[in-house]
Amino acid sequence: MRSEETVTLAARYDEPCDTRADYGTFFDELLTLATAAPLGPATGERIRDYVMPWLETHPLGSFDRYSDRSYVRSYLGRCPRTHWEALVMSWKRGNATTIHGHPAFAGYHFADGVFRVEIFEPVTDRTARRVGERIIDRRECLFAVGAPGRFDNHLHRITCLSETGHSLHVYSDDALQGVTFTEAE
Repeated sequence: MRSEETVTLAARYDEPCDTRADYGTFFDELLTLATAAPLGPATGERIRDYVMPWLETHPLGSFDRYSDRSYVRSYLGRCPRTHWEALVMSWKRGNATTIHGHPAFAGYHFADGVFRVEIFEPVTDRTARRVGERIIDRRECLFAVGAPGRFDNHLHRITCLSETGHSLHVYSDDALQGVTFTEAE
């Protein structure tokens, strides 16, 4: 169980978020695929097989709103019944997340730019140790399936290494509830 000092992404993220109503059809189809069967690796494969070809014909240039302080989030859809959500993140060089976890499903669809994805494992309920790293320099999808009802699944940190970049994220619940960690020394 996490301590009373648990900090979530919501407490650390202070950039304004957009909501884009013009992506309803995209989100409706995504939601159908996400909830078509019990959550598992096949869910990630269905979502990947829908989103990656979609990105080929829908460049994310209309999401070119950046901040020097942090990546910028734009919601494509959120379902109050199922809690699934999809959003585009717009990044500038050096924008990075904190070390954080996610709900049971998290899918990252890198559309353009170069990113470092660092993977962590918990050491204590507030600290984590880096156990891996991957450089993403082309369109690529990563997804993780974890324990339902938790927000400390798939601990990671993403950093933009290129001048700008975009990624499309899909989560099974409010990603801002993701638990944050500090790096263990």
